Parts: sequence; C-alpha cells; structure tokens
Amino acid sequence: MFNDIESQLEGIREIFAEAQQEDNWKIDEPMLYSFYFVDKNIDKLEKLGLKLEADGYDFIDIFELGDEETEKSTGEYLLHIDKVEVHTPESLAQRNIDFQKLADEFEIEMYDGWEFGEVGDDEDDEEDEL
Repeated sequence: MFNDIESQLEGIREIFAEAQQEDNWKIDEPMLYSFYFVDKNIDKLEKLGLKLEADGYDFIDIFELGDEETEKSTGEYLLHIDKVEVHTPESLAQRNIDFQKLADEFEIEMYDGWEFGEVGDDEDDEEDEL
C-alpha cells in the first residue's frame, strides 16, 4: 500500500486541501501527526515503539483491538506513535514508505497509516486520516 510516493499523492493532497478549506488548518505549520502499526505480537510492537521513541517520536501506547460489532478481541494490537511536525504531501508519502519499510524490517504485520490534527487539539476533536 505504501510502496511509492506517486500513488499516495492525490489522496494526501485531497485530505490536506479539505483540512485547509473546511477546518481552516494551516498545513504549512506544525501539526500533530499520528502513525499506527498493527500486529498480534505485543513484544514486536513495543520494540518498534521504543526504537521510534529513540528517534524522536512520542510512544503513545499499544492498544488491544476489538471487533467493532462484538467488541471481542481480534487478537491484534495497535501501536500508536505521534510527532509534531510539518509535512508536504511528498514528505508525508515518503514517511509512509519509510514506515512501511520499518514495519517489514521489524516483521510487523502492517503499517496502518496516519492521521493528523492541530497541535493542542483535544482527543475528542475529529482528525483526518488515510
């Protein structure tokens, strides 16, 4: 899914444009970017989270995923990391590629993408995601 820049650009540009027009966000200023990885092995996710924390990301947590309808555990876990930074569509697409490679390197089942919001937003506010 995140193997090249070009296939991601249209979607990222649309999300950025919508955030600027509808939410009046200043995309060229620092935003809070959240990134997600999914695997059944908590230890692998923790190792990746600690590596990314050492690289300057905020290691938020590892969450157990549940089925949306039954709320029963799916046996999968989600690593959530954050970083306040500025991205262009191109730099965010490259970050996705880098994270896909990192997931492969750490044998993580899936790099699950990103979402972003304004710095200082409450968690209850909506965020855009891909």
